[in-house]
Amino acid sequence: MSAIKAPKPINPRSPDTKYNGTEPLWNKQPESESRQSTLITAFGWYNYYCSRTDAKAFILDWLERNDRSKDAKVWRSVPEQSIVLAIGWLARMNTMGLILNAHEETKMQNFITNLINDHRASKVEQSQEKEEILSRPNIQDRLREKAAEAGGELEGMLDELIFNGVKISNDHKPINILRGMNVSPQHLNVIKDPWSRKRDEFYSAMEGTDSQLVEAYSHFGKIQLRNLLKFVDQVLADCESYVQIKKVERKPRKKKAVSPEKLTAKFKYLKEFPELKLTSENVTKLVGATEAWLYDTKKRKLIYVVADTHINSLSVKSSALLGFDATNSVQKTLRKPAEQIKALMSGGAPAARKFFKEIKSTETKFNGRGNENLVLLRIR
Repeated sequence: MSAIKAPKPINPRSPDTKYNGTEPLWNKQPESESRQSTLITAFGWYNYYCSRTDAKAFILDWLERNDRSKDAKVWRSVPEQSIVLAIGWLARMNTMGLILNAHEETKMQNFITNLINDHRASKVEQSQEKEEILSRPNIQDRLREKAAEAGGELEGMLDELIFNGVKISNDHKPINILRGMNVSPQHLNVIKDPWSRKRDEFYSAMEGTDSQLVEAYSHFGKIQLRNLLKFVDQVLADCESYVQIKKVERKPRKKKAVSPEKLTAKFKYLKEFPELKLTSENVTKLVGATEAWLYDTKKRKLIYVVADTHINSLSVKSSALLGFDATNSVQKTLRKPAEQIKALMSGGAPAARKFFKEIKSTETKFNGRGNENLVLLRIR
């Protein structure tokens, strides 16, 4: 187990610090006769710059630093409204170096332990009540609960990321939690909705469009906020990838292998477009492909389709593509289709990717549906 890093002082980045000072540090312990007034001043600082959410986070940090990981796990689900702010500030001050006296130590320990025990008992009580009320298990409720549990695990991954200075590593793979807990794709909104709101918050804080959010997240630097936003985007992207994975993996029973010809028999596309002298590639090549360039002749949309990295190949069902990356499969409107398509087709795949990326046009998501106006330009 790696050593826990020393806490980083909060930097409110507010002009008011000129008058209120920075976060109290305890390199020198307060004298006994001035201890009460010193602590009151420190409490005032935290009341001014920190929220109830921060108080909960301070106690969580304190529990983890004091080898109480089981209590910390329970603490994550303790409702914020149950938390006394002064205890949160006291836990933070102790973490920052303040040596508590016996009275302060006892008061803080008793409050935290009692609240954790009450919450444990409440959860047990709620569980027992559910078992008594429900004569038969409700499958949908269980699936929703599993999705909510997975959401809690993702929140824990975010907490760990923040605790380690918001440094993203290869260990942060949200999709492993979704797959490990076998979350139902139909209940992914239980996870996606709060993370979408979280993304909006981080983005507003980073762009400075909401003064309250800017102040709330002011203890994060620009790179840290960018990493937080990157992690949230990864969670949402992995949710989309997970849906594609489950579609491909959904096998009720073992079936005979279906030929590419049969899989693509109902896929709608345009074989020829004489106006631009375009001819579609063989539609069967879509099965097992890793990427494709398509052109919608009616809307003048050039479409780049890439296989999801967790699946690695495209497939077809009726007139829909399966296994594509919902985030990176996009389409752009062409201003000069004849010239631009000619340029796209003139080089290899790397050159085609570069050319598509450099097209100055608004990107929109591809829905994966075939249609009678779709020319299959390149498939590989």
